[in-house]
Amino acid sequence: MNELEGTREKDLRQLIRQSFTGAAADLVLKAHDCAAERFGESFDEHTRVTDMLLSQHADHIVIAGAFLAPLRQHGCIEVSEIRSRFGEVLAALVEKVFSEDVLRTDTEMHREEDLRYFLKSISGDLRAVILRLGLRLAELERLADQDDGEHHDIARETLELYVPLADRMGMGVLRTRLEDVCFRILQPAIYDELARSIEPIRAEDGACLELLKQGMKYLLRQNGIDCTIHGRTKGLYSLCRKMCRLKCSLKDIMDRIGLRIIVSSVEECYAVLGLLHTHFRSVPGAFDDYIGLPKENGYQSLHTCVYPVPDISRKPVEFQIRTETMHREAEFGIAAHWLYKSEAEAKVHSDRQLQWLHSLLSQRERAASHSEFIECLRQQVFGDRPARSADDGDAIKLAAE
Repeated sequence: MNELEGTREKDLRQLIRQSFTGAAADLVLKAHDCAAERFGESFDEHTRVTDMLLSQHADHIVIAGAFLAPLRQHGCIEVSEIRSRFGEVLAALVEKVFSEDVLRTDTEMHREEDLRYFLKSISGDLRAVILRLGLRLAELERLADQDDGEHHDIARETLELYVPLADRMGMGVLRTRLEDVCFRILQPAIYDELARSIEPIRAEDGACLELLKQGMKYLLRQNGIDCTIHGRTKGLYSLCRKMCRLKCSLKDIMDRIGLRIIVSSVEECYAVLGLLHTHFRSVPGAFDDYIGLPKENGYQSLHTCVYPVPDISRKPVEFQIRTETMHREAEFGIAAHWLYKSEAEAKVHSDRQLQWLHSLLSQRERAASHSEFIECLRQQVFGDRPARSADDGDAIKLAAE
């Protein structure tokens, strides 16, 4: 092991100790050491999924599984050894996520068999959903780096199946990363063109966001409200789809940037909303109350859009107002429930998600074809929003205009 790899491993162990305590930390470190020993010099290549799931605040069982699942995939450990060394819970989790990278599409029978197995493997275990999503993202990002153009099937399957699952589970950050890497694989030329076009615009947007943050902090402080404010920019895939749908240029996307204002209570959320509408002119029809009426996946926030702030922005700016709990729910969903919810609250939310996952099995049985099931899944998760396809890219040519 060279010095850089040794530093990387030391940093990872330190991050694990910061994320977990006691027996939970010991279990994760034991899985880490097992993976480091078996993979040897290639260990660092297999920690992408662990890094990502740690950033999503997944629990210790999922993180330990993220170390062990790649070992199982590469034939470096058997389930019987996982069971004897790490216990039945981890062994069962790793076995559930052990499958081929992509569902077979050579015949409708194979497609149905594989999809049925996939749905059964996740329907009773939310940890299996989190780990499967993490493993898929890590694999896609690895494949995208190879740049050989031979991975369209796995990218399309991800947009059809994994992205709706991530959205329904409330894992917004992971969903965006899945979408963007699929976009990069399916339409590399369009992806690169959009990335180049947006670079100077994002520099301008970043300066605008910083000025807005400082102004909003001052306004809220003057009114006795403590807050945390984050800037928000849309992912490349989301930008691409909106440009195609609206047939407009990159500069014409109204919600390209926005601010997330995080406060300590629901009452303060509405107080912030009142201040925004008092000091700025709101965009008609651009207000949504997802606190009073949460989305199906549990998402809660107040959304509003106000007209330009003089000398700062020439376009309307979107604000999302939420509590810290709502923010974690929006960013990390089910992955982080162990961290911030009471046991009773976590159970209520988990039961709702598990019930929805169980329903997918019966929906698949009722669907006349694979495509009908995928459309049903899309409608449940995204409603009337257009189908998600990274093959939409014609409007990107407008970006440079």
